[in-house]
Amino acid sequence: MLSRIGNSIGSSLYRTAAWRLALRSTLVFAAGSAAVFLAMYIVVAHTVRERSDSWLVGESETLRQVALNTPRDALYDRIVKEVAELASQEMSGDPDEKDADDKRAQGNTVFFAQTGDSSHPPVWVGPQDSSKFLEALRSVDFSGNAPVSLRVSGWPEPFRVVAVEMRPGADHLYLGLLDSGAAHLLRQLLLRFFLGWVFMVALGFLITLLGLRRMLNRVDAITGAAASIRTGDLSTRVPVGRQQDEVARLASTFNNMLDRISASVNQLRTLTDSVAHDLKSPITSVRASLEIALSLEDRDQSQELVAKAIDHLDRMSEVITTSLDLAEADGGALRLRPQSVDLTELVNRIAEFYAPAFADRHQRLAVTATAPAQVAVDVSLCTRMLSNLMENELRYSGPGAQISVAVSTQPGIACITVEDNGPGFAADLLPRVFQRFVKGRDSEGHGLGLAFVSAVAGAHGGRATACNRSQGGAQIVVEFPLTSTPQPQQQIAPDNLLTSR
Repeated sequence: MLSRIGNSIGSSLYRTAAWRLALRSTLVFAAGSAAVFLAMYIVVAHTVRERSDSWLVGESETLRQVALNTPRDALYDRIVKEVAELASQEMSGDPDEKDADDKRAQGNTVFFAQTGDSSHPPVWVGPQDSSKFLEALRSVDFSGNAPVSLRVSGWPEPFRVVAVEMRPGADHLYLGLLDSGAAHLLRQLLLRFFLGWVFMVALGFLITLLGLRRMLNRVDAITGAAASIRTGDLSTRVPVGRQQDEVARLASTFNNMLDRISASVNQLRTLTDSVAHDLKSPITSVRASLEIALSLEDRDQSQELVAKAIDHLDRMSEVITTSLDLAEADGGALRLRPQSVDLTELVNRIAEFYAPAFADRHQRLAVTATAPAQVAVDVSLCTRMLSNLMENELRYSGPGAQISVAVSTQPGIACITVEDNGPGFAADLLPRVFQRFVKGRDSEGHGLGLAFVSAVAGAHGGRATACNRSQGGAQIVVEFPLTSTPQPQQQIAPDNLLTSR
């Protein structure tokens, strides 16, 4: 049972990226900390060796002076040995220590040797097996005055030995030191460094693994939320958490993306429902008109029904085109072909085109312009936008209404102001007047006209606003940015006005 639980935990841990990231970071930390510990050990070992070498050089010079100043008589060897023994006791620890093994393990081992010609035996102070030391000394080249390392058979650690020449071509004096205490200390220090390094690496790996696991659990929550999203339910959101870190920003961005997707889906549903509802009646009417036209023998009446069907098809095409343009504008993908035109001239042409329609409804249209307003706009889209404004006034300002269209300029912007003295906007409709498919109860349109006006203005870097006048009637203001530099003016072809409708 326990083995199964362990295998399950190990398998789940292996599948996550936490242990791999933790392992990589731990390896880097392990390499860096090992380098630091090794550098510290080298510094300590170098300091200990410098201390030993300094003592060797100083004592060897003292012994050299004693040997030079002592007469070569029967007492020479005894005096030199006594001085050498005093120097040895200084570094060897307690001179009364009887156990040589304990002395070797706990203290230091010092030897002194003075070699000469064959007529004078060497002077030796140190361990009893002097032959091994003398043999090792003869195998090393002491060309310099600096201490060197000397390995002696039977001794686990090398000695540090300094050689001093008494006189050119004469005796040589050797002083060696095996600092067992320092070597033991260095071994203990290395062991402690290694154990501390292992503990730090293991602790660092555990802390890093737990931290990464906790962080990746939040990422798993985002993954689970994304996996649980269905087309019919976009209400799932990811908890952001208190930490303002990268994962929190990812969760916040993911939630914002879900909000935008939800809004887009809702708009799409509204669009499809409204378009389906608005197209259902025209399609039924077109089908009925065409079926009746096929069954009639009266050619004039058949042509009238066919013309009526064509009008219905034009309305369907207008709804579809405007809906697609609005969808592109909402997505920031509305394709513009800007041209430098005079907005005043464009408004005058549209007003002239709609003047007969206003006259048929006994409505009065007046256009005023203070000065030319040069703007860079897509002529086709702006023509459709102005046509929507004119159609809106024709339908909703009422019979006998007075409509005024004014073109003015302000610093950096050109304004088109459309006003009437009709009933104005309903109070509940005014805040949503530029939203798609928003229309009054008695409206015959599709609720896309003013939404298209706002979309075209926004696509050109402007805006559209609406309000009710204090003296009665409605007011719509559309703003466009003026061109910063003069550009060649494009002539507006009359065909653009006709085809835009």
